[in-house]
Amino acid sequence: MPWAGDLVRDDVSTCAPDDRVGELRDRVVDSGYDFCVVVNEHRIVLGLLRGDALSKDATARADEVMELGPKTILPSNPVEKLLGSRSSQGVKHWVVATSHGALLGVLSRAEAERALEDNRTRAE
Repeated sequence: MPWAGDLVRDDVSTCAPDDRVGELRDRVVDSGYDFCVVVNEHRIVLGLLRGDALSKDATARADEVMELGPKTILPSNPVEKLLGSRSSQGVKHWVVATSHGALLGVLSRAEAERALEDNRTRAE
């Protein structure tokens, strides 16, 4: 059975709380993701910048417009449980962090579904 930690990608765009939105827009677009994870100097997840927040005043700081305290998951979460959870309906990406909140990366729904299907196919 695949676990979130087995599939986590560490290429997600990150930024510091005092980074300016205008400086982040291109970096986020270039990353291939539609969001940026706001972390402190210890990579502790503080928030997310996405959607409208990335189109705010270019001089706004990330911590002024970010979504506070995004939900994170542990790497020990089974993918099958994540995909079957009602609270995960509509989720495109999960932020994966340690129990102390340090960012490990992200897991995409598409990758989780692919891994689960591969696992089922091998089991047959």
